[in-house]
Amino acid sequence: MKRRAICTDPSWVGRVDCVHCTIRNRVLFADLTPDELNQVLLVVDDLVYQRGSMIYRQGEAGNALFTIRRGIIKLVRETPDGHQRIVRLMSVGDVAGIEVAIGSPYKHSAIAIGECQLCRIPAPVIERLDIKHPHLARQLMVRWQRSLDNADRALVEFSTGPADARVARLLLFLSSLTTDGRCADIGRQDMGALLGITTETASRVVADFRRRGLVEETGDGVHCHCNVDLLKQIAHSG
Repeated sequence: MKRRAICTDPSWVGRVDCVHCTIRNRVLFADLTPDELNQVLLVVDDLVYQRGSMIYRQGEAGNALFTIRRGIIKLVRETPDGHQRIVRLMSVGDVAGIEVAIGSPYKHSAIAIGECQLCRIPAPVIERLDIKHPHLARQLMVRWQRSLDNADRALVEFSTGPADARVARLLLFLSSLTTDGRCADIGRQDMGALLGITTETASRVVADFRRRGLVEETGDGVHCHCNVDLLKQIAHSG
């Protein structure tokens, strides 16, 4: 019998074909064989979120992990006084909501910075595969370590030094996520929240970088070109 999937989520675009995924070697199921992957095809959803869409909310009971196939998401932590701080950026191959694998609620709110494509993997699938295929635990540990590395970057690189050095480091990080020299042109409010500077300061620094030729518009309103060599000089000067 051929199963039909019915979903009322407007972001849902279909079931995922993990075997033929273009980034299979970079995702959570990288070590599984095609036969093993076929066991999860009916329960992993392919979702597309538009810019600003909430993927999950801090404190909610976690019921799924999300592998990023395209785009960038931000993890936001709400402080006791009601303020929000971007604590991490996640990109292709990263797993958001990995804490649900140990039964924890979501520790952050996950929000799409631009249009994003994600795979939603129900937590019970991970639990079942972890029992049947112990090598999945290795990939989980790799993702956990990557999350720690990203947290260290946010703490050390993005939160220390003068504003221009912080912005330069962020742009270098964003440009490292692509192979064509472009980087996501994230909003100045997001930039300020991530770097611990005001929106006005972020806007002023980026405007200065543009005047000096360090950053150039691509015309698509989503990406920009970065002069990596010059940005490195500024990043290291701070």
